[in-house]
Amino acid sequence: MTKNEKVIQRFFEIIPGLLTWIVILSPVWLGLVYPRAMVYFLTFLTLYWSYLAVLNTLGLAVGYPKYKKEMSQDWYQNCKELDFAKLPDKDEIPTSLEKIKHFILIPCVNEPYQVLKDSFDSFSNQTYPTKSVTLVYTLEEKPSKKTKDDLRKIILQHQDKFDQILFFVHPAGIPGEAKGVGGANRTWGASRAVDFLKSQGKIVRNYIFSSFDADHIPDPQYISRLTYLYLTTPKRDNHFYATSVHLFNNNHWRVAAMSRIEANFVTLGTMASRSVPWGLSSLTKDTFAAYSCSLQTLVDANYWDVQLGIDDTIFFWRAFFVRNGDFKLAGHYIPYSADAVEGKNFWGAHKSLYKQLLRWGWGVLEVPLSMNMFLKNKNIPFGKKLLWIYDHLKTRVLMINIVYLLTFGFAILTTVNPSVKQSSFAYSLPDTMSWILTFTLLFLIPPTYFRAKLTPPMPKEWSVFKKLIHNLEGMIVMVNLLTFSFFPFVDAQTRMMFGKKMKDLYHTPKVR
Repeated sequence: MTKNEKVIQRFFEIIPGLLTWIVILSPVWLGLVYPRAMVYFLTFLTLYWSYLAVLNTLGLAVGYPKYKKEMSQDWYQNCKELDFAKLPDKDEIPTSLEKIKHFILIPCVNEPYQVLKDSFDSFSNQTYPTKSVTLVYTLEEKPSKKTKDDLRKIILQHQDKFDQILFFVHPAGIPGEAKGVGGANRTWGASRAVDFLKSQGKIVRNYIFSSFDADHIPDPQYISRLTYLYLTTPKRDNHFYATSVHLFNNNHWRVAAMSRIEANFVTLGTMASRSVPWGLSSLTKDTFAAYSCSLQTLVDANYWDVQLGIDDTIFFWRAFFVRNGDFKLAGHYIPYSADAVEGKNFWGAHKSLYKQLLRWGWGVLEVPLSMNMFLKNKNIPFGKKLLWIYDHLKTRVLMINIVYLLTFGFAILTTVNPSVKQSSFAYSLPDTMSWILTFTLLFLIPPTYFRAKLTPPMPKEWSVFKKLIHNLEGMIVMVNLLTFSFFPFVDAQTRMMFGKKMKDLYHTPKVR
């Protein structure tokens, strides 16, 4: 970058953390300068939190029936019944279903044998013909020998079920790559697999690309549903394809309560947010965990960033800009299941959870990256840029701080400025906030119901007392919101604000 570009980049790196700390300290400085404004702000946050609770419930009420409906269909049969002559943009796809191919990338680090086997078995048991599927494993060099040996044992008797199974080992210490970055491993394997397929005379345009983690277990209908969605979506190169049902059922009842609550936030929050068809938030969805696109889009986006520790959301922005802002979600409801964060003991589990959420917090890197490109790319409509700036502010500043302010904001305000208690404009605020937030608690009931529908039943061998305790986990949701859903994200933003680089490229260990 030029000197001016570096200054602009640094400015955008400071903005999220600076705004977050301005909001965190708002009860102090506004309490001294303009307490009335803080009272109005707290009133707004109270109403907004209630609005979000209602919206979340509506999203689940819309999404869960869609999930049930899609799970009841035979998606491979639906694919076979498609008339390729009538499909949108038919020049972008081959002339028959038999020529549609899948390119599935699975990066590995040091996952246990059973994790790798469960994942492989799930791809072997897809309703879509596996002879049309190429599995690509890309392994980090240091632990690659054991991982490769494990995969060979797993695959040896089943390799003929697939079109091809490819292995690539990502060397350590490549100049220009950050150490341990997942995007570098993905880029290494995917780019070499594409070159290999081209050398065989394969047509890139015929492939649907999917990225999964090594612990992901897609439902047997996942690939069939993806294929149907891909074929029936207009401008298919301008979409990424992802489920709205991200489950963490691999180890749901083994993990600590905080890990389970965090996993449930992802499951229910994603389903709700991707199911509400109205509002600005329905227009701002990016890639997360498992996602798909045309293999041509992956090549056009030049794969992943090899220097940033965040690869999932950053890939969205690479594709977004190569498509000049015309890149968005096409969603479905066939799930996959992953591992929730687990540890060998109580403290290890919570330490691992914090480190994973700190890595997620570093997703704030998308803010300076996208803002810089907004300035450079003149082909993206100005309104779309404003929409994403709004989403950045809402997601990275408001949503991180809202529970903290609702819990402690008024107490800090009145401690800093005791006279606020005597003012007419603030006199009834605590009672009003309490009434509204108590009413909002009613909206914890629907998520609890849908959570029970989406997760496996509690182990039968558990005692009645233990089952009761787990049914009351909703009562500690606020503890989670004030700790694991707060501190790691503020931590990451603060580090970036002070010019620190993302060095904790933590790979969450899988436990079996």
